[in-house]
Amino acid sequence: MGARHRPPTGRTAGPSPHRSAVSPKSTAAEPTSAPAPTVPHQALYRRWRAQTFGEIVGQTAVVETLRNAVRAGRVSHAILFVGPRGTGKTSLARILAKAINCTNLQDGDPCDRCDSCVAIREGRAIDLVEIDAASNRGIGDIRDLRDRIHYAPTDLRRKVYILDEAHQITKDAWNALLKSLEEPPDFVVFIFASTHPQEFPPAILSRLQRFDVRRLSVEEIEGKLARILAAESVSAEPTAVRLIAHLAAGGMRDAESMLDQVLASAGATIDAASVRDLLGLADPDAVARLAAALVDGAAGPGLAILGELDERGRDVAIILDQVVDQVRTELSAALAAGDGERAGRLAAAAHRLAAIDPERRGVGGLRFQLELALLDAATGDGSSQPVARVSAVAPEARHTDGSHPPVTRASPPAEPPATATIPADSTAEPTAESVTAPPARSKPRSKPEPEPAVTVAATAGDSGDAGESGESEDAGIDRLRAVWPEVVALVGQNPSMRPLIVECRPVSVDGPIVTLGFPEDKAFLKDVLERRRPMLEDGIGRILGRVVSVRCVATNLEDVPAVPLGDAADLISEARRIFADDLADVSEVS
Repeated sequence: MGARHRPPTGRTAGPSPHRSAVSPKSTAAEPTSAPAPTVPHQALYRRWRAQTFGEIVGQTAVVETLRNAVRAGRVSHAILFVGPRGTGKTSLARILAKAINCTNLQDGDPCDRCDSCVAIREGRAIDLVEIDAASNRGIGDIRDLRDRIHYAPTDLRRKVYILDEAHQITKDAWNALLKSLEEPPDFVVFIFASTHPQEFPPAILSRLQRFDVRRLSVEEIEGKLARILAAESVSAEPTAVRLIAHLAAGGMRDAESMLDQVLASAGATIDAASVRDLLGLADPDAVARLAAALVDGAAGPGLAILGELDERGRDVAIILDQVVDQVRTELSAALAAGDGERAGRLAAAAHRLAAIDPERRGVGGLRFQLELALLDAATGDGSSQPVARVSAVAPEARHTDGSHPPVTRASPPAEPPATATIPADSTAEPTAESVTAPPARSKPRSKPEPEPAVTVAATAGDSGDAGESGESEDAGIDRLRAVWPEVVALVGQNPSMRPLIVECRPVSVDGPIVTLGFPEDKAFLKDVLERRRPMLEDGIGRILGRVVSVRCVATNLEDVPAVPLGDAADLISEARRIFADDLADVSEVS
């Protein structure tokens, strides 16, 4: 082919080994005081798009497979690249289009110098058709495509159709393309790219050769950014480059876009502080102190730090992500060191963060939820739950703060820890001598011939069995009322459950069935409580140390003894005092 005229579009030719200058338009009539730039600015991710397989970062397995297929002349007629955004799917498709049309292959790589490679690189090859399937997804668009594929290529050896975001093609459009995809002309190659392969029809997937493109590591992104900075003659702190690579979350295009944004404002030198300020990140020291406040239950300092960051204009969603990363990093370190006590408190903080819903729209938004998490950490009960679970992961750790697994904590105190005699008949009422803590209103019944009894140790591990086997209804309800503040504190760790659990009172316990009452004038609570019944059963079961089934009924609370909530009530009062304008109406349990 002869040489082709390059239109003055300002396009450049990829990384530095292939970049070409573009002659500027005449500026003779323009004022000398404001000369036009010689070359329009082009985004870094476009200038540094990979042009050969060797320039693709991180996708070694995919690249080697494609190289071997090109060398052997065994390139499939229908290929699918799958992976997260910005990881190289479209770049791989374009390089493959070059390779199957290159007249001077270099060991499976396109030469990027022949007429075919140059035409594809500069975007003027009419036999390479790129289609945005997000906006050309209908049956009419696909029918037009189907009608055109039978025409022979004009200037390339093979026609290549690249369909990006192909999962958005409609079902009818896929049906129209199916036959052409199954038996295309010999000179046609289809290349699809998608982030959601699960949305492809199975009949289509079975006809495609699939390649999975993975997220890039922080080190791989750092290496590419370092090469770009060197070519751009810009110096940068290693911490700044690593911060950008970390924020890119595995996407090279995102990393290059962020670097482009930083270069536009930072000038010839880039430091970590300027990167954080430009991208809206909180200072790492403030994030560490906020995470420490959440872990250690220091609500006052935590609320002050959060308020200060918010006043500085920091996005609370980004702050939340940073705190999550901080807690995750510290939790991994604590587990690796075998520090079970520290890991337990970090796990409790992680559970509080997991309860925050970034999508929930309501009073206060994310900041309100994060503030409630800080209050929970300061006044809530239940931190021993994660400690018990983490201890199984770090068995050499010991509880140094007196915390215990939930079953032991929920067990009624007994002095001394003697044995208890429990009737074998599950329906028999225990006498005053048969239980460790006799109920206040126990009414023993006379039996002509009591059944034989079995003796068990009065330990926390057996308390659940006792409750299910022979614990009287009065004994069960008295025990539940005794630990009800702990139930409220544990279940109330979830912000959506707190206003519900404080409305409830324990009414009765009949074996494994626990009945909770709520005010008759709030009948709407029944449906809400039913939907959240698994959370109630889990919380009560953890405290009692046995499996329970919860029933919620509307009742006259004047007939149900009140249960002092102690710290749990203080939590609600404190939240109401601080967030008086935002907190939804939460009724106190008198």
